[in-house]
Amino acid sequence: MNFFKNILFIICFVLFCNCFAYSGVSKQEYIKVGILSNQERITIAGDEKYFFICNNKKYSLSEGKINIEIKNNTAIIFNKVYRLPIEFVSTKCLLVNNKIYRGNIIISASSKGNNIINKLKLEDYLKGVLPKEVNSSWNQETLKAQAVISRTYVLKNIGKHSKENFDVCSGVHCQVYGGASCEAQSCNKAIHDTYGQVLFYKGDLAQTLFHASCGGHTENPKYVWQWKTDTPPYLKGRKDSYCKNSPHHNWTTTLEESYIRNKLIDAGYKIGKIKKISTSGKTSGKAAEKIKIKHSKGKLKLNAYTFRLAIDSFKIRSTQISSIKKKGNKFIFKGKGWGHKVGLCQWGAKVMGDKKMSYKKILDFYYPKTVIRKIDYVNE
Repeated sequence: MNFFKNILFIICFVLFCNCFAYSGVSKQEYIKVGILSNQERITIAGDEKYFFICNNKKYSLSEGKINIEIKNNTAIIFNKVYRLPIEFVSTKCLLVNNKIYRGNIIISASSKGNNIINKLKLEDYLKGVLPKEVNSSWNQETLKAQAVISRTYVLKNIGKHSKENFDVCSGVHCQVYGGASCEAQSCNKAIHDTYGQVLFYKGDLAQTLFHASCGGHTENPKYVWQWKTDTPPYLKGRKDSYCKNSPHHNWTTTLEESYIRNKLIDAGYKIGKIKKISTSGKTSGKAAEKIKIKHSKGKLKLNAYTFRLAIDSFKIRSTQISSIKKKGNKFIFKGKGWGHKVGLCQWGAKVMGDKKMSYKKILDFYYPKTVIRKIDYVNE
C-alpha cells in the first residue's frame, strides 16, 4: 500500500513541477523609453483635452500644441515654472515635436541631462519597434519570430538606462523605436498573435540578439564583444544556408586611406599613414578575428568588430571580410553579411517564413534548446 502511495506522490510532484516550470512569468506591463536627450525646447500636442502632473498636482490643458522650455531642472509652460519631473497624460496619442506616441510623455532631469521619456505598455512599445527593425512587408511567420525576440530582448535588457530614469533608449544601443508614427498593421498583427510570448533558456530569459544577414554562418558573441562569461549553447553560432540570396550576402566598400586613418585617430588610436591592412585569425562564424594595420608609425592589431565600429558599421558591413586590397590611396574591402552575425539572421528568417516554416521553427533554428513561454504582465 505504501508503495502505491509513494508512486502517487511522485506522479503528483512531477506534475506540480511541470506546471510550475511552464506557468506564466510575471513582468512589468509598462516600460519607459528614452526618446530624446539633452533637450532645451520641445513641443507637445494633443487632439483632445489632456493634462500634466507635477508634484502630485494635476494641470488641465486644452487640445492643441504647447511650447515648452526646459532648463535648470524645470519646465516653463505658459510662462509658469514647474519643477521636473512632469508627466503628460492623454486618453489618446500625444505628439512630441510632431511625432506621434502612445502612452504618456515624461520630462525628466538626470545627471546626463534633460530627457524626454515615453511611458507606455510594453506590447504597444513593440508596435513602434518592429517596423524599424524588420521589413513590415515580410511574411507573418518572420514578423511573429521578430515579435517574440524583440519582446524577449527588451525584457532581458530592461534597465540599461536606469541612471537616466528610463528603461531603454530608442536607438540601436537597445532597439530602434519610432513611436506610433511608424506602426504597420502587419507588425501589429504579429505582436497580437504572439502576445506575451518570450524565449526562455533554463529558467531565464534568453539573450535574443539578432542582425540583418549572417553571410552563411551565425557568430559566437565571444568574438564580437569578448564576453567574459560562457556563451550559452543557443548563441554559439551555426551554419545558415537560408540567407544566401540576401541582398547583403556580398558587399564591397572602397575607402580612402585618410578616411580610415582619421576614423582610427578619432577612436583613440595613435596611427600614421596606413600602408597595409589585413585580417588575422578566423572565428567559428567564418569571420575575421583581428585586423592588422601596418602604418608609418608602427603596427596596430585590434578586434575586427572594434575596427568595424570605429570605421563605420554601414561601410564595413560585417567582420566576415574575404579580402582587403590596396589600390593607390584607397583600400577595397570585400565581405559577406551585414551586422554582428549573432543570433537570428533576419534575411534567413525571411526565407524560412517564405518556405512556410512556422515562427516556432524559425526560433528553434536560431536559438536551439530555448523554449517559448508566455508572461503575465503586472501593472507596476
